[in-house]
Parts: sequence; C-alpha cells; structure tokens
Amino acid sequence: MEEQKHRLIVEYFEKTITDDGLTQLQEWIEESDENLLEFSETIQILQASKFYFSQPKNSSQNWERIQTHLNKSLTNTKNTIVKPAFKWLYAAAIGLLICACGLLLQQHSSKQTPYITIKNADGKRSKIMLPDSSYVYLAGGTTIKFASDFKTDKRRVYLNGEAFFDVVHQAQRPFTVQSGNITTVVLGTSFNVKAYATNRKVAVTVSTGKVGIMANVKGKNKLVKFLMPNEQIEIDTQSGLYAFNSTDAAAVRSWTANNLIFYNTSLKDIAVALEHHYGVKIEFTDPDLQQIKLTAKFKNLPIQEVMENISLLSGIAYTQKGNQVFLTNNNQKGGKIME
Repeated sequence: MEEQKHRLIVEYFEKTITDDGLTQLQEWIEESDENLLEFSETIQILQASKFYFSQPKNSSQNWERIQTHLNKSLTNTKNTIVKPAFKWLYAAAIGLLICACGLLLQQHSSKQTPYITIKNADGKRSKIMLPDSSYVYLAGGTTIKFASDFKTDKRRVYLNGEAFFDVVHQAQRPFTVQSGNITTVVLGTSFNVKAYATNRKVAVTVSTGKVGIMANVKGKNKLVKFLMPNEQIEIDTQSGLYAFNSTDAAAVRSWTANNLIFYNTSLKDIAVALEHHYGVKIEFTDPDLQQIKLTAKFKNLPIQEVMENISLLSGIAYTQKGNQVFLTNNNQKGGKIME
C-alpha cells in the first residue's frame, strides 16, 4: 500500500496519473489530516528533485485532463459537500506549476554564488551548525560544500564522505544532499549519508522523518525510493544497482559518539571505516583476508585496542608501525618494502 500511494503521488506530480488513480489519491487524502500532510510533504520533495525539467510526453494534454477531473469533483452535485482536501489538492496542483515556473526563471537568472567548503582530514570528527540552524556531524575524510547564501536561498549541501544530518524543518525550503549523481531530499529530518567518491557507493540511512532518494539518469532526475525511519538504501554508483533493507539507524550513526558497530561486515569494509575514523592506513598482506566477515562493537576505543579485538575475533595477526597497520595470516608479522 505504501508503494502504491507513493506511485500515485509521483504520477500526479508528473501529470501522468489516470482518472482512476486520481480518484484513489483523492480518497486517500480525505481519510485523515496526516494523509493530507504526507501528500503535501511528498509533493515538496518532488519539487526539490526538479522533476519539472523533464516533461513527460503529452504533459499539457494530461494536465488538462487532470484539471477537468478535479473540476468535476469540485462541482459534483449541488447536494455534495466538497471536503477541504479536494480543494487543497487542486490548489496544490496550481501552486506546483507556479513554483516550477518561478524556479525555472530563477535557474536562468541566477548569478554565480560563492561557496563555503569544510574539510575533515582522516582521523578527525567535527560538528558544525549550518546557517539554517541544521546540524551536521562530519566523519573523517569528509568534505561538504554549500552556498554562502544558504540561509536565504536553496538549502543544498554537496557531500564527499560520511555525515549525519539533523535538519531543521522548513516546509517551503527542502534540504538536499548531493553526492555525485545521487541526491537525498528532505524537508526536516535526521539521516546518515555515506558517500566516499573512491568507494563508488552511496548509503543513506534514516533516523527520523521521511527522505526521498533521487538519481540522475541520463541527465534526468528519477525517484529511486522513499525511506522511513530505520530504513537504508545502498546504491552502487557504477552499475546503478541498489539494495534496500531495514536496519538499526542508531548503530549506523554511532560513529558520531566515537563508537563503531559492524554487523557481518567484511574486513575490507571495516578497514576502510577504521582508516577514516582513526587516520591510519591499513593494508592486507594476503588479499583473501579482506573477505573475512565480523560482527563487533567498539565503544570509544583507541586504534590499538580495536586491532587487538579484531585479531582475536578473526584469528589473524596485525603489525602496527606508526600510522600504518598490516593485517597478516596468524603467527606472521607484516610490513612494506619501499615505504
């Protein structure tokens, strides 16, 4: 039912919805104020995704049909009481077109805006407050960029790395996080985005609220998925394949409190996480060791204790030389020639 509801709203937004679909959508909106609010917020998320830059075939004719259907609903019979949701749905449709036109004009008339860039080196974590009073927790090896007029203009952040966002709700100004061709769109919520460009993967995990995940496919923005609390999507940015599942959002964002939690995670992925978190370089003397999977929790531990625990859990050995760590088969020591 959730998928069908979102599909109808997207079809309504794209002006491709059928008369039967429009009737279903109207009936669902009328059921409760919560449904009306969800419709409103979903439309705003879709607006922020710039769907209106890719018009579907025969969109003008489709829009005329939708308007006719809505007008018939509003003037059904003289004895019919028209519910507020019907009127609101029609008003939202007109407002959507006005908003789209305004944003298109703004897009063409806007001048170049200076940007603010914040970088975190590997091994460093920080917490910053954006101009709109939203908070962002930055992991090691992370860079974010946003416009200097962020407070008054679009709330858009460019991310390379991992960050946890606690976004202030502003219904008229959606908040977007862009990582390559993947864009996360919210109105006000908290969520974690892991998007290191070198990994060629983007993972989004929602703690509170509702999140829209968009992908730029052949120059057009496409809705991939809506996420609710404790839901996660992981997208392979090379192949375009994605996996969607339920998860423990608190565990995913535990790094913000200097804790690391891994569930059935390969040593290869654990090593990458440790490199960013502690600012070390981890190498495997035998590539096969990277495929070993572990489940472990490290609560505010120094890197030496973390490596000792990994060694005990996996049955492999490690050697540390300054900020370099070598993972080897048991009873071996490792290093590197020409360091």
